[in-house]
Amino acid sequence: MYHLIKKDVIMQKRAIGLSLLFIFFFTFTLSEIGPSGLVVNILAVTYMLALGASAVEDKNNSDLMLVSLPIKKDTIVSSKYISVYIFALYAAFVNYLIYLIVNQLNLPIKVLPFTSGGFFFSIVAVSLFCSITLPLIFKYGFLKSRVISIILFFVFIAGGSTLVDNLSKKEDSILIQKISTLFHSSSDAQIALLLFIPVVIILFVSYLISLNFYKNREF
Repeated sequence: MYHLIKKDVIMQKRAIGLSLLFIFFFTFTLSEIGPSGLVVNILAVTYMLALGASAVEDKNNSDLMLVSLPIKKDTIVSSKYISVYIFALYAAFVNYLIYLIVNQLNLPIKVLPFTSGGFFFSIVAVSLFCSITLPLIFKYGFLKSRVISIILFFVFIAGGSTLVDNLSKKEDSILIQKISTLFHSSSDAQIALLLFIPVVIILFVSYLISLNFYKNREF
């Protein structure tokens, strides 16, 4: 599995260099929207690198080579899911490094704030997005599912932002009051656990679907 993950990283050497420019761009342009900007930043870079690796594989027909090797299909599928988090952690690390340098040197520029909450919700966003897109890639390949993946990406970002805006405008609703009470009466660990459990379940179901699609896919 290590070599499969390493392959995804090596294939993306040029894209990783380009992703640094994206991270710097988002760090400054999204600084006004706070922690949610960090979520967009990490999700966008993860999307670029994780799905970019799948695009390269599709163009080179790498799947044909992989299925001919003595590698279990569940290992191939698992490596893709793990690669997503490798790229997400890379994006988070670079964002944190920029934030740390700017603050330590007291530079007169505003960058994205790096908070534990922003990082946590970034991982949640990456998990949910990839839980939808990876099964499509394992069933149809990246090139055939590319348009759907791009649409899902923008719907995911726009829909999430709209949902947050609408909820914030309806603070007097019973649902919002109940959610607010729940969050204020719970510790950070309890809130994290409350969100972590369903995300893990969704990821596991997504993995099983991807594995089933990949096993039944004709190359």
